[in-house]
Amino acid sequence: MFDVTLIGCGVVGAGIAFELSKCKLSVAVLEKENDIACGTTKANSAIVHAGYDPLPGTKMARLNVQGSKMMEELCRRLSVDYKRIGLAGACV
Repeated sequence: MFDVTLIGCGVVGAGIAFELSKCKLSVAVLEKENDIACGTTKANSAIVHAGYDPLPGTKMARLNVQGSKMMEELCRRLSVDYKRIGLAGACV
């Protein structure tokens, strides 16, 4: 028996599993492919973005900025190369 079962281990499923690994939970990850990130995640262009032109002042605009900051910290913690290009938080 598991406390949490995640279906799919692309970038979102893997990220959730990573965060849940910090808790005292029994977690299962189910993936239909023979390895992680073989679906949509596999076709990524290695660009971090959160959508298309959120309106300034909206919750989405604020969350885009917060997520950008979180991505940089997550990459540092996981020893993954990360290079910021462009303006961060330009549309808050």
